[in-house]
Amino acid sequence: MSTANELNLTEFYPEDLEIMSVDSTENEIRIHMKSRSKSYKCPKCGTELNKYHSTHHRCVQDLPILGKRTMLDINMHDYYCTNDDCEVGSIVETYDGFLDYCSRNTERLIDFATILAMETSCESAARILKASNIKISGDTIIRMLMRRYSDQEKPVCGNAIGIDDFAFKKRDTYGTIIVDEETHKPVAVLDGRDGETLKIKKA
Repeated sequence: MSTANELNLTEFYPEDLEIMSVDSTENEIRIHMKSRSKSYKCPKCGTELNKYHSTHHRCVQDLPILGKRTMLDINMHDYYCTNDDCEVGSIVETYDGFLDYCSRNTERLIDFATILAMETSCESAARILKASNIKISGDTIIRMLMRRYSDQEKPVCGNAIGIDDFAFKKRDTYGTIIVDEETHKPVAVLDGRDGETLKIKKA
């Protein structure tokens, strides 16, 4: 398979990513892409950037297509911030809502994996994903969940809380969750489950 039109994929990816070719085997679809962006906004100072610093190659995993593992083989730009007062030098372009600057999985795949883990467990989600030709370990899903949690706005807690412990990994790694009793929403997830963990949080 050598052209994107055979799978009609272009509408499912950001406009700044151009599909160059598609290779398909029995178990995998590999989509070769390149960035065609002409500018990028510095995330630190907001300057509109028009100068490429370099290009680099990244291979990321996306949701399966036709039951096959799907890999995106992307050539993307590094931009150079021209604002002398900005602390940032070179900047790897990202695609908001689709792919961030360091992930090896698309955001929609991370969404699917984390939602599945919340409904089952991290290890169960990893097994289900493996059956769907998605290679993500239970430990990776835990890191995804922790990152999503840390990216949320810090919740405001009422006067009454509930505390319980849970296992990140059965019989190995444990944590503590703190819940607002009024809203029944979690306000903190801590590493460890002893009294010292709560003392550190209080401090």
